Parts: sequence; C-alpha cells; structure tokens
Amino acid sequence: MRDLSRALGYCRVSTQRQNTEGHGLERYIDRLKQYGLTDEQIHWDIESGASEKRKGYNRVLELVRSHQIDQIIVPCFDRFTRSALGWEVARQELQEFGVELLFLDGGGLDLETPEGLFTSRILAAMSAQVRDKNRYNSIQGHRYFQEKRKIYRAVFGFVKEGDTVKPNRAEYRNSGKSYADVAIECVSMFIETGELARTIRRMIDKYGVVRLGNSSWEDFPRDISKFRKWLEHPQLCGMVRYYPDDASKTLILESNHERIISVEQHNQIKSLLSKHPRGRRSYPNNPLVGIAFCGVCGAKMEKVSNTYGGKRYEHLRCTAAYPPPRKTQSCQSRIYFKLTDAVAACIKKLRERAEAIANNIPSEDIQDVPPEIIELQQQILTLKRLDDPDLQSVILNKEQRLESLIKSSQLNVVADEMRGRVLRGLASNQEFWDAASPSELTAIFHELVESLTCLELDGVRFFSAQLKI
Repeated sequence: MRDLSRALGYCRVSTQRQNTEGHGLERYIDRLKQYGLTDEQIHWDIESGASEKRKGYNRVLELVRSHQIDQIIVPCFDRFTRSALGWEVARQELQEFGVELLFLDGGGLDLETPEGLFTSRILAAMSAQVRDKNRYNSIQGHRYFQEKRKIYRAVFGFVKEGDTVKPNRAEYRNSGKSYADVAIECVSMFIETGELARTIRRMIDKYGVVRLGNSSWEDFPRDISKFRKWLEHPQLCGMVRYYPDDASKTLILESNHERIISVEQHNQIKSLLSKHPRGRRSYPNNPLVGIAFCGVCGAKMEKVSNTYGGKRYEHLRCTAAYPPPRKTQSCQSRIYFKLTDAVAACIKKLRERAEAIANNIPSEDIQDVPPEIIELQQQILTLKRLDDPDLQSVILNKEQRLESLIKSSQLNVVADEMRGRVLRGLASNQEFWDAASPSELTAIFHELVESLTCLELDGVRFFSAQLKI
C-alpha cells in the first residue's frame, strides 16, 4: 500500500471553459483521488501552464520549500508546467529539497541523474512547443474571424446563422412576442428605470424566474452580473466584438448583421451603467462584507448563520480557516466572532470620530427620500424607545416593510442616493444607530470604514476598526 502521508497532487486546465465543459479538471482530480490522495492533498489551477502566478502551483512550491512533502503526483508533465524556463526554476527547488515528480500514467523523473534531467528538459520543451502552437493557431483563428467579420456565438435576442447572427423571430414562451421583441423590452425597461435589479425583477414577474435552456441566446440572464454583460454587448446594436476578456486588446468592429437596438440606445445604456460601477452592491444582511479581515492571516471574514432553539445567530469567520472544497486550509484561527459585536465596534469608532467625519463630508444635492420611508424610520425609532418585548414583532414587520420600500423605490441602491443623508446622521446620538437599517449600515461602513480586524487574544475577542476619514 502506498504511503502518501508526505505527498500531494497537482493538476490544472488552461481556461474556465475547459473546466465547466468537463475537459480535464474534474477528471484529473478524480484520478488523483483514485490514486489515494485526499481533497486536502490536491491543489489545482484554472490558468495557463506558462504562468508563474498560479496560486495552486505556488502553494505546492511553498510546501516543497517548507520540507512538508516528498512527492508531487501529476496526471502528466504538461499539467505541471508548459514553460521551459519555469521548469528549470521548479526543478532546482525539487532537487534541492529532494522531492520526486511522479506521473499518474506511470513513471517519474529522477532528477539526480543526467538522463532524468535530459528527459525533463525534453518534456518541458515539448510542452512549451504545444503551448506555442496552440497560441499561434488561436491568434490565426481570431485574425481570420476578424477579417471575415465572423461572429462566434449569439446573445439573447439573436440566433446563429452560419458565420453571423440574425434577430431571433421565434415565439418566446407562448407570449405572442419574439425573442428579439423581449430583448428590446429588456433594453427599454432598463433605460426607463436605470436599475439592473429592478429591471430583472420586472422581467421575472412578467415572464418567470426559470430560464429557458442553458445557452446564452436562449433566455435573458437572471443575475445582475450577466444581465449587465448582456446589456453591454455590442451585438445588440449591430457590432461584433473580439477579445472581450482582455480590456487592452478588446476590438469592436462594424458588422453586417441586423441590429435590434440603435447605437444611440447602446450609448445610453453604457452611460447609465457607468453610474453603477461593477462590484458596488448593497449587502443588507452583512454590513461588513469585504471590509472585515482576520487578525491572524489577513484573509477576509465571511458571514455564517445558524439557528439554535428557534433563534438565529450570525457570526464572522476567516475564509482561509474554512476554505471551500479542494482548497487548502491556510489559517488556524477557526474562531467565530459575533456579527453584532463586530458591527458595534465599527459604530463605536464612528461615533468617536463623528464630528471629524461630519466636517469632512462633501456637500451634495440629495434626492428627496419618499415620505413613507421617513415615516417608517420614525415609527421604528419610537417603538424601539419604548423597549417593550411585546412590540418586537411589530418592529420586525416595520423593518421588513422598510427594506421592501428601499428596494422597490428609487432608493434601491442606498449607497448611491441616500449616502449623503445617512452619513450626515453620524453626528447624532445612539438613537440614529438604533434606527439604522442594515442597508443604511452597509452604505455607511463601506463609505467610511477602511477595515475591521478581528482577533482573539487569551480567549478575549478584539475588533480594531480603521476609518477612511
């Protein structure tokens, strides 16, 4: 029986598409498991084998340098590297620390012999040649498509026709409208509202939450990120785009396919989207998302929820101490920190600096807040002052109503339109914080808090908040 206590496995695929289409990664991982390795012993990347910045690959070399392993098992040589120079660097470390490189299909490399070194360099050169050939073929293919204005795939509202696309005139969900008509409706609705989430909700209410098929052209996206990408796609206005994943190389050319919206409408879409930068969202359930960090390793903290005895508890924990499947645990601090305590620490720091913060907030024009929202906030504040346990259900219902109004009104993204009004309340007393909704806390924290460090010393949990102002 093999002794794999000081062994690990490594594999990779070059692109996410290879992974999701089943062309390697899952198969490689299964083979490594069949060999006898556990999930914790297997490291992997979805990146080019020529890259020296692969996280899994560099983690393997870190374990080599720390004398924690004696063997690295890979499916085949080119799953380890496709760079001749990269191999020479890795080879020196494997030799220095006495680590074997073994292949699942049999054999390995004896790097202590001239023959083994020669064989490894031949394999590295062959892997690099295949990489260069694939890259050359890919470049030539892109150039050919650009010269012919060929389109790779259709987006929603269109259907492939040979090497180009055309508006999809087939009926959509027995609605009496074509796919192209519904796509135009999505665009018009977004231009009308200017809000991604609100547009998606309205379309879902009208046509259903379940998507048709799995391909991009079969239905409109139901999540904000993909819906945004669809709106930005130049195919809608009769253009064709190449190299969409590389901003420095992205190329948009005129095409001869029929468009479903005008260039003016597409420019209007881009103008509206520019007001909502990517990654800016409202996280009502965790005001500290993205700004809470582990005091031991520096990794981000994530929120976890549990229910005991009918009561819900929310905590923060280190993502490096609780990694997702197939990721290695890199932090030993498996401490849970109460979310309410972490939020309270931020509030305390902000109240201490309230006067300075208020003096540094730039003046701006603030859109009027709907009266119903203001009235609800006042009602909640009044009920909380009574401190009557029998009123908790009433307060909860009003808070849920407030959240619903914020999401459905023009204040859907609190950080955009209530920012000034909410921040100016920092100079108020504790009553302001008692009435602040989770969405308002999110807006405040992400505007003013640089980071919150969570640390336990001698059994006592500490929080250290760093402010931007």
